[in-house]
Parts: sequence; C-alpha cells; structure tokens
Amino acid sequence: MARRALIVLAAAAASTSALAEQASQRPQIVLAPSATAAEPTGPMSGIRILEDLDRPSEDSAATNDKGHWVVAPLPFRNELLGVGLVVGAGYLYGASESDTNARHSVAGAAGMYAEGGSWAAVAAHRGYWAEQRYRTTLAVATGELLYNVELQLGANESKLRLGQEFTGYMLQGAARVGEHGWLGAGVTRGTTDVRIRNLPELPAEFSPDASIAISNLVLNGEFDNRDNDLYARSGQYAQAEALVAREDYGADSNYQSIEVEWNAYKSFGEDNVLALRVAGKIVDGDPPFFALAWFGTGVDLRGYTPGRYIGESMFAAQAEWRWQATPRWGLVAFGGTGKVSGALGDIDTDAWLPAGGFGVRFRLVKALPLNMRADFAWGRDDYTFSLAVGEAF
Repeated sequence: MARRALIVLAAAAASTSALAEQASQRPQIVLAPSATAAEPTGPMSGIRILEDLDRPSEDSAATNDKGHWVVAPLPFRNELLGVGLVVGAGYLYGASESDTNARHSVAGAAGMYAEGGSWAAVAAHRGYWAEQRYRTTLAVATGELLYNVELQLGANESKLRLGQEFTGYMLQGAARVGEHGWLGAGVTRGTTDVRIRNLPELPAEFSPDASIAISNLVLNGEFDNRDNDLYARSGQYAQAEALVAREDYGADSNYQSIEVEWNAYKSFGEDNVLALRVAGKIVDGDPPFFALAWFGTGVDLRGYTPGRYIGESMFAAQAEWRWQATPRWGLVAFGGTGKVSGALGDIDTDAWLPAGGFGVRFRLVKALPLNMRADFAWGRDDYTFSLAVGEAF
C-alpha cells in the first residue's frame, strides 16, 4: 500500500456560524496525501489513519453524540508526486456528550490525483469501543504512483522513472494505557507491481521483482499530551513502531525495521511557538527498496528531494519557530540536520545533511487552528517547495 497515498481524516463544519460555536468541540479533519511523522519514508507501505484526527482539545466542551458528515477537497504539492488534489468524505460519530475527552469514531473514503498520472483511493474506519478503552483501525487502498529516484553509480548519476501499482489493506487494534498512551498491533498485506522504464545497471537491492508481496506484522506505541492536534502550543507527542516481514507470513523477503519520533512544543506569549522534532529509522535484513529509510520524505528533512538519499538507517533533528502575525496569517522559520547510513549506490553519506528554510501559513477557518502551509527549504545540494494543509509536525 502507499505511504505516498496517505490520507489523514479530520473535521470541518457546515457553516461558519456553527463552526464558531463549536470550534473546540469538533474533531478536526485534514486530507493530505503527503507522508507524515508516523509514515515518513517510501512511496509504498502501510496506510494509516493518524491518531490525532479525532482528538478534541483539552479544554473542549461537551460534544454532540449525533453523527455528522464532512467533505473536503484540498490541494497539495510535494517533491515526489508534484501538484495534486485530494477529495474525501467522512462520517464521525459515537463521542458521548458526557465525556469531554472522548474521541470520535470515523468512517471515510478519499481519492488522490497528482500531475503525471499518480492516483490513489482509500476507504477506512477507526472505531472506539468499551468506553474508549480500545480502538480498531481498518483501511483498504489501491492506486498507481509515478515518481523519480536518483542514484549515484560511480561517477554517474542515474534518474529512474518508476511506476508502482498497489492494492492492499491494513488492520490494527490498540488498547489505552493511562490517560495519554496507546499500545497496539496489526498487520499490513498487499501487492505492488514495480516498473522501471529506463533500466541502467542497478544495485542488486534496487532491482525489484515485477510483483512484490507485502505482509508485515506491526507493533506500535504512542504518547500524546498535546493541547491541540492541529496547532500544538504545549505538550509532547512520541511514537515508536516496529515492523517485521517474513516469508512465512507471505512476504517476498525477510526484514525488520524500527521507527521512532518525538515532538515537543513550547509557547512564548500568545503568538509564538517553538516546535522541536527528532526522528529516526533503522532497517535490517533484505527489504525491498521502498521499505528503506528515505531522507527528505515528509518533513525529515524539508530541503531534500525524496529518492536521492535512501539507506538502511536515517536520523533527523529539527526546530521550527512559528509566529502568528495576524489572526489569519503566520510565518515560520526552520532548520535542522540529519544523516543516512548504508545508502544505495555510491552517494556520499559521510557528511551530515543540513537543511533550513521559511514558510507562510494561512488559517483556512478563523474558528479552528487549521493552516494551509507553503514551505521553501534548502539542503546541502538541493531545494524544495511544498504545499499542504496542517503543520509540518
């Protein structure tokens, strides 16, 4: 399934007046096909619905337990797929008005189309059960992704035009641990057909079969005490995920990976926030190329085109200063550094990979801290421009 077809669902209001009255009550819905902190690498692998799509603000009033529909078309731009559009619809239900910390159950579907012909479709459900002590997540997806990968082979640089068709599903269950934690497990299964149109001499690990079977066991845990999921001003978010693929389970090869992330937020007055992030990934065994660590995918780090630095491990750290200049407009400045080890090809990864940049924010609706963001970033040997909905992390 496609990480690059990641669909995140959150809430929207039917009218401005209703939204103003219930801004702190409604779950927030965002539709964005770019990778996130939880899925930072590779154009193919698991689809997941982010945990914060339905989390209310800490100071929220009682919610209405009647279900409601939301529909949202949203544009995006990233360096892997280019310019595109996501259109989605979701039905939110089940949060009791007597529980101010309750999360909504969500059922939804969305489609994505990007320049060059990339497309994806997903249907998903996340449900909360037994007084919100347990949750289940099911997603099914299909699509085709077209993108470029650059490899340094000796003194030559090769640009590969890749096409991947995919179909698969993800099933997960989790139990609440304390007030802010979850522990869960799940499976991801699917198939992807890989095409390389301009086929030079490639490293063995990058020469995929015509069809690759995906069958992964996933274990994950998270901690989240942020004050708000769309625009956090305080608190922390941490997550760890272990993935195991075995031929005995139906996968084409044996490999395993661990991904970790930590975000922290600190406000300075009413208009300024400092956001910090550290993330990493380690892959071991015989993984397909799309399961490796892709530097530059998602927000780790902005300033690098995905597909140039791909390796067996990755580390990235960054900071972002956020200034709300007016009620609708904001500015950010960010910088960080990272490293890739065990890279494909002959590209130099001994040196650190610094990056920095600035961005503009526009609040889509006055009553909710939901921003459209445009980020310009520069890396050691590259630069990027990205357009998306929601903060980078």
